[in-house]
Amino acid sequence: MGPAALRATVLLLLGLRVSATAPPETAEPRLVPPRKSVPPSCDWRKARAVTPPGDQGDRCRACWAFASVANVESLWFIHFKKLYKLSVQEVLDCSGLKDACAGGYPWDAFGTIYTVGVTTAAHYPYQARQGQCRWNQNYVLRIHGFQTLPSNETELAALVAKRGPITVIMNARLLQNYRSGIITRHLSHNCNPDLLDHVVLIVGYGQENKIPYWIVKNSYGLDWGEKGYFRIYRGGNACGIAEVSLTSTVGQDGAGGRAHRARCPA
Repeated sequence: MGPAALRATVLLLLGLRVSATAPPETAEPRLVPPRKSVPPSCDWRKARAVTPPGDQGDRCRACWAFASVANVESLWFIHFKKLYKLSVQEVLDCSGLKDACAGGYPWDAFGTIYTVGVTTAAHYPYQARQGQCRWNQNYVLRIHGFQTLPSNETELAALVAKRGPITVIMNARLLQNYRSGIITRHLSHNCNPDLLDHVVLIVGYGQENKIPYWIVKNSYGLDWGEKGYFRIYRGGNACGIAEVSLTSTVGQDGAGGRAHRARCPA
């Protein structure tokens, strides 16, 4: 099943909302992966390019906003060496969704940041409920748009290593009882890769005991999993993690500085 069909069959479980609309004016051509060989490992946390995992809470299915905002935070640091903790609440409030806490898509978040920008979490803290948009012109950044990514996991790993963390949609069934370790290929047979209900951020990848894995930032707080992260088998579309992936695009900061490349630590 391709991404277009999956978008129409997403479940209303942990943070997704069936929607026929995505902001096409912000969408850019599909990102082409680098042709060079993929590094054996990558962890953007070691470059201090990832903010600590947030906690969406039990009342608001805001994973779509948390994971998308986290993508923008990391890319902004990688390109401009400025790490902001950005406002998920502003994205919720200003998204234009009727009920943003019933779920949304990553492109809803990227479209909001593209259109109105986003300020810091300190100026617009998370409330775990949707409120009235309190937008003003004092945003700290805006993005150029977003790009969809290939579903081939070797190509995705190359893009993570070259460009930075990426936002993905997956089946969250096995996260409910996750504590630590790698969600193996065998375990992932217990979650349907076509039923996507949770949005997370891939921040790197590696291998342990010959098992390749993704390193994934969640939005269940620091006390969950491996200090807010989990690892899942890489290479078999475990729990649908490679079906729908996206990244924001940035090109220039507010001071006119141009983007530059960084290298992902192993």
